[in-house]
Order: sequence, then C-alpha cells, then structure tokens
Amino acid sequence: MSALRIAPLTAPPALDPARAAPDPLTDQAARWAEHVLRTAPHLPPAYVTKKALDAVAFSLRHGLRRLAVPTKLAGVAAHQSAVGALARYNRLPFGHRPRLVVSRTRLAPDGPERLAVLAPQSDRTLARLGHVQPKHAPWLAPLLGSGEGSAETDRPASVHLIEVTGLGRRERGLPVTLGVNVRIGPAVPDATQREPRTTPAVLAVRLWRDADGTARMSCPHVVRHSPSGPEWGYRGSGPADCARSVLLALVDEATADAHYQAFKDEVIAALPEAGVVLQRTAVLAWLSGRPAPPARRRAS
Repeated sequence: MSALRIAPLTAPPALDPARAAPDPLTDQAARWAEHVLRTAPHLPPAYVTKKALDAVAFSLRHGLRRLAVPTKLAGVAAHQSAVGALARYNRLPFGHRPRLVVSRTRLAPDGPERLAVLAPQSDRTLARLGHVQPKHAPWLAPLLGSGEGSAETDRPASVHLIEVTGLGRRERGLPVTLGVNVRIGPAVPDATQREPRTTPAVLAVRLWRDADGTARMSCPHVVRHSPSGPEWGYRGSGPADCARSVLLALVDEATADAHYQAFKDEVIAALPEAGVVLQRTAVLAWLSGRPAPPARRRAS
C-alpha cells in the first residue's frame, strides 16, 4: 500500500473543468416552489414564485451550482456577542463561509417551536445567533430531519452564512443591532435525481487555519459526526468529518463512505496542525489496493 505524500501548503486548487453540471437552477427552483406550496399551503403562490425567482438570481450572482434561498435571521438582538464574533467570516470568499447548525427549540415551555440557528465557536462550542423566521419554518422544518435525512428526502437542507450586517455603522461608532443573512439550500424531493457522481469535483483539497486557529477546508464540510466543524491532527469526530468531506470532494460517495474512517486514522490524524494540500493523485494512490465498496442498488 502506498503512503500518502503531502504537498506543501499552497493556494486553493482550481475546479476541474470536466465536472458535470448539475440540474439547471430554474428546474431546482421549480421543484423547490412545488415543495413549498405542498408543505406550506397557507403561503400565497405569488410570494413563493417571487421567492423562487429571487433565489435563482441570488444563486447566479454568486456562482452557486445549487439553488440557495437568501433570508435573514430573526431574534438576533439577544445574541449580539455571538453575532459579532461571526463577523470575521465576512472576509472569507463567499463559498467558504461556514455552514450553521439548526436545532429545534422553544423560547418558553409552552411557546411555539423555533428553528434556532447556532454557529461553531473557536473553542468548538455552539453559540446561538437567532432563529429562522417563522414564515419559513413550515416548509424548512420537514427538510431538516435528524441531520441524516427525513421522510421527505435523503438530503437534508443546509444553512450557510451570507454575511453579518451593520458592521459599517458599528465601525463608525453608531448604535446598531447587527443582523445575520443566511442562505438556505433546500433539499427537495427530486424524481430525476441522478446517480452519485463519479467525476471528482476538484483535483486537490486545501486545509488551513484562520488566525484564531479555526480549521478550514477548501471543500464543503459535509456534517455527519461533528456539527461544530472539521479538524485534523488527531482521531475524533472532527477528523472523521474532515476525512469524509475530503474524500467526497476527491472521489465518489461510495468510496468515501467505505474508507473515510481508515483515511482518518492513517492520514488525517497525522497531518500537521497548520494545514496541507491533499492532492487527488496522492489520495488515489493511498486507496489503491483497498477493497472496492459494494455496488449500490438502485431504488425500485
């Protein structure tokens, strides 16, 4: 078995031009609107249509391949310290801004259920930022499931940071309540969903740390074991998510799921703290000689 050779830390890799294009954003928007009207029939169709068109425009403007529905969080006034700490991510490229954690909660024992939104902190705890606007909760809640899917779909919705707003007024010393804008990536039922891709999305994945030590990846963090974020340099839940996320970016899903625990133990746990670039060719060499994952059956 070949040892994995680690490249020096360099600039983030470019996307592979051979990557297959996903379904058009307009098709995704149509399926999303159909889902909203089915799960939240009290919403006016005109409102849902406008929201779908706004989501397409937003996704095109930011170069996103998957539909994203922009919105702002409610209830942030009571959590200004956590919101202010999140402002450092405004400096990151749009696609690298973190995924946030959503949890069902109640503000009072007999009050309505809220979808609270929390952000990972540098000490790996979670701090509450606010909650999803109540008018969005009826269609978003069925998609969240347990984090591993739901009765509606096997791909739960995700919530990512767009930006912290009001920082300009704060810098000028003016009174302000900071806000949080997020994008919701709805996972809607899709009868035309293709088989998992076999073409890798990238040729390499870069791991690095912010100035405060927070671990970052150039690939998306696919949450399974560690909602607070990826890690490396030891064995644990953060390195497990790091291993699986890296493999999902470089190889197919079946291979990633079959080998990410071993990849965590043999590779991710041994990486230097500052970060590295993991080349796809080196990962393929590490995978050589390992048993192939079992074939996935198509759903009837």
